[in-house]
Amino acid sequence: MKGFADSEPLFPPGLQRRSWSVRQALTTGVLIVLLTVILFKSASSPLSGFHFSTHHTDDELKDPYTWKWSSIEATETLQFHPCYDGFECAKLKLPLDYFNGTYPKETISVALAKLPARVSVDDPRYGGPVLINPGGPGGRGVLLAVAMGQILQAAIDSAENRGSLSEYDKQHSAARYFDIIGFDPRGIGETEPPSYCLSDGPSSWSWRLRESSEGILGSSDAAMGRLWSMNHAYGTSCKNVSDAEDGPDIKQYMTTASVARDMLEIVERHAEYVASRTATTKHASEKPKLQYWGFSYGTYLGSTFASMFPDRVGRLVLDGVVNSDDYNASLGNGSLHDTEKVVASFYHYCAASGPESCPLAASNSVAKDVEDRVHNILRSIYHNPVELYSAISPEVLTYSDIRMLQFLSLYQPAQAFPLLAQILAAVEARHGEMLDQFAQGLGSGHVYSCPINGSASSVPIDPSVALYAILCSDGEDMTGEDITEFDKYWNLCEKISPTVGAIWASLRMKCASWKIKAVHRFQGNFGGSTSHPILWISNTADPVTPLRSGKIMSAKFPGSVQLVQDSAGHCSIATPTPCTLYHIRRYFQTGSLPDPNTICIPPASPFSLNSTDPHSPFYDPSLFAEQVELHEAEVRHIALDWLEVKYDDLLKSEDEDGRVMKGMKELSKWMAENNRFFLAGEHHHQRIGRLMKAASGSEGGF
Repeated sequence: MKGFADSEPLFPPGLQRRSWSVRQALTTGVLIVLLTVILFKSASSPLSGFHFSTHHTDDELKDPYTWKWSSIEATETLQFHPCYDGFECAKLKLPLDYFNGTYPKETISVALAKLPARVSVDDPRYGGPVLINPGGPGGRGVLLAVAMGQILQAAIDSAENRGSLSEYDKQHSAARYFDIIGFDPRGIGETEPPSYCLSDGPSSWSWRLRESSEGILGSSDAAMGRLWSMNHAYGTSCKNVSDAEDGPDIKQYMTTASVARDMLEIVERHAEYVASRTATTKHASEKPKLQYWGFSYGTYLGSTFASMFPDRVGRLVLDGVVNSDDYNASLGNGSLHDTEKVVASFYHYCAASGPESCPLAASNSVAKDVEDRVHNILRSIYHNPVELYSAISPEVLTYSDIRMLQFLSLYQPAQAFPLLAQILAAVEARHGEMLDQFAQGLGSGHVYSCPINGSASSVPIDPSVALYAILCSDGEDMTGEDITEFDKYWNLCEKISPTVGAIWASLRMKCASWKIKAVHRFQGNFGGSTSHPILWISNTADPVTPLRSGKIMSAKFPGSVQLVQDSAGHCSIATPTPCTLYHIRRYFQTGSLPDPNTICIPPASPFSLNSTDPHSPFYDPSLFAEQVELHEAEVRHIALDWLEVKYDDLLKSEDEDGRVMKGMKELSKWMAENNRFFLAGEHHHQRIGRLMKAASGSEGGF
């Protein structure tokens, strides 16, 4: 099992970028808002690669944004170190194989980033750690914690003043304050060993460029055959690398069952960490329980944990629910059930906004007019890509690029739809500022970084390996599926979602060529009674985790409740409502669940779905239920907490890790601040420009 060293790239770090693909959307999960912006002037975060520098100056260690993971050692107990401006980081040494005893002496090193609670661990109001997962599979919990930890903590912490209370008042206070802990699952990010298929970064980079140049399924008559052959060639090469390993291959030990077992260890080791720092032995006989907020695939991880360890469930918020049965069928097609509803919302929103806010609308447009215009743009670019020019390299904007952009925009409509409309209009006109932004992003994605001075390559190993090592190992073995059977599956996906079907089907193609078998996967029944009931959260229009998936999963766990948010986008935080935030906070604070069939209605806007209104184009008669639109003082306070999370001033670090981390924080803040949708005006465009530059690492500050 190998690691890879830092090196000095030929081009500036801000010019490095990965090619677009469905794997990007999946592996970011809740961080899709970052991708949405990065798509327009993109960057490759080195944090998703592997940086194992061995030499650090005192100045580097003093600057929290240039802190390096290689400066700490993995330990069997949790030992936290200051990192990332207010966070604490640790590497926890855990067994490679919990279940079969293969390689009993081999361990992994799990990277954790903790935002400490706003009270000390010996304060009676300390609520313990809440683990988070952004989705994927393959998403990085460390990245989620640093990017959104303060926002998530503000959402679940008590609103009670933490000021100078007497010891008596503290003892009798019902308020709770939590740590937020993000961890990189096995084979991912800063957790070691990394997962890889090809033996070095440049080979992985070159292959990704070649594969992406073929476009998505359906982008040409020959695309399916070429992609099928390329995926099988890659799968065989990956298997050959695995077979040549001197020792175990981490890709065989990355299933969700193993990660769920890792979470149990993290919970237990953290309980020991707290006990060593407190004088009290209260509740020492109780087994510590998991507190967790998981998004997208993170809900599958959470439901796996609850099925394996039902007596260790403390608080589980599973947001953007994955149907375990559909997922275990190697991502069947049930995930696409509500996709076209989100697509339709774009057409309706644009028409309702008018040409002043949406450049694809005319003064008297209806949704069908906008839809027809978009389809004409797609037909045009299918045969005639748009020429782009930049200082980096010549580029073309293709049909596949626009289809991928459409897909990604469905995750975060509130922020992405206005940008999607602007780009589609620019493609139609074949010129415009947005195309200049694209030229920079696409060009930087095709710049190859070469090692110099004899150093190892700076190109990271392909992070998509983790996605397929998990997805294709958790589910049914698809390697027996031939191209004819796959073609039928693809056609079915296209019928369910003409917009996304081809992109979604490519995941199944990868699993059909994945030849590495997991040592262990969870094959038990999902569901059962848990020590505390689960809170499931679903949007009425989610592009990849439909409403009905939440209903199915909630029914598997007696006593659990599905909270419905009437909005479009992926997971509740795509458009967080005061009502949803109220129920999440109350659940973490008191354990209380919403009443069954509760629907949270967002504040009125031109982009409300109004799914319970018979006159709405998105009316759903199955949602006859108690409709909740809360405006109590406490709920308003929750919303203010969410919006007023304060970040430190951006440091002037020249380190790329620092720039990306700071860009993520600023993007997270922007997501929380903007309740309006088709924002217009020079201020908005300047804001977008600054955010793009921050995310790309092309400048040191704002």
